[in-house]
Amino acid sequence: MLQVRVENCPSLHAGACRVIAECGANHNNSVERAIEMAQRAAGAGAWAVKFQLYKADSLAVSESPKYWSDAVGTRTQNEAFHLSDKLDYHQYKDIAQACKDIGIAFFATPFDLEAVESLETIGVQLYKIASADLTYKELIASVAATGKPLILSTGAAELSEIEQAIEWAGLGPEKLVLLVCTLTYPCPDNDADLGRIETFREKLAPYLCGVSDHTLGIAGGWVSGSLGAVCIEKHYTIDKKLPDVPDHAISVDPSELAELVEACNRAATLRGESWIGVRESEVPARQFARRSIVTEKPIRNGEILTRSHVAFKRPGTGLYPSEVDQVIGRRVSRDLDAGTLIVLEDLE
Repeated sequence: MLQVRVENCPSLHAGACRVIAECGANHNNSVERAIEMAQRAAGAGAWAVKFQLYKADSLAVSESPKYWSDAVGTRTQNEAFHLSDKLDYHQYKDIAQACKDIGIAFFATPFDLEAVESLETIGVQLYKIASADLTYKELIASVAATGKPLILSTGAAELSEIEQAIEWAGLGPEKLVLLVCTLTYPCPDNDADLGRIETFREKLAPYLCGVSDHTLGIAGGWVSGSLGAVCIEKHYTIDKKLPDVPDHAISVDPSELAELVEACNRAATLRGESWIGVRESEVPARQFARRSIVTEKPIRNGEILTRSHVAFKRPGTGLYPSEVDQVIGRRVSRDLDAGTLIVLEDLE
């Protein structure tokens, strides 16, 4: 079974849909709040927490237009990111250690090469490349060079761009997971197109496929798990009313995160396996809900069976109705009461 192994936590593999709590910068520049987020995410059953490491001035020029709308009141990307880039990269070491103590995977999206260096010093378990950096060859190569597993998001991308990024990474399917994503905040339902999971699994095999879900609520978990996604990343906050970071408003809170975990687990279980055949729980029904050939009325020893002698009734532990031609016209070898399952041993 193909799987992507991550140190000290369950692997990503077909048949399970892990939940990644995308903390982003929803800690609002507070190490203590970031640790609380990790604690509550672990309590909700999340597989991992993920943060974003960036500095506004290395990410966007001063007049960079925003590609989302919010009520925060900032005018440009640069201005918006300045509100949430106050933690020094080395401060994430305390967050990472807390996650290790809690027992939840810690990783991050680096948005510059300095962030990669810092995360290596911290000892991050895996990496994420954001959709917007799918064409940032140097960053992808830098992350891939660490040898850690990489989750690559693909929002707003053409297939050829995804294939190019895979080539740049140079990682095999045991180290690389691709995420279906619509790069819209929030994503309208009619643009979610989670059916792409099936297309990814077909066209980008053997790489495993997950989802970066920007729709509102937890419904994406049901769909993602049922279509075979191995993980779903969801923006997460402990308080949707916190200021400064626009992601708070579109995030799930701890109680919703727990619901998402339950949805993903159950959806993946419901999807199950695709082979055609009798399931273990169906065995009693196969025996007792099907019909058998039975006597419609008493039959005396030596009588020849006609169609009027037989009926098709439950249980299904005798001859199938489809075998009636093997019965009609044959002589019975003993007395049979009405409602008796006819067996070949009773016929001459």
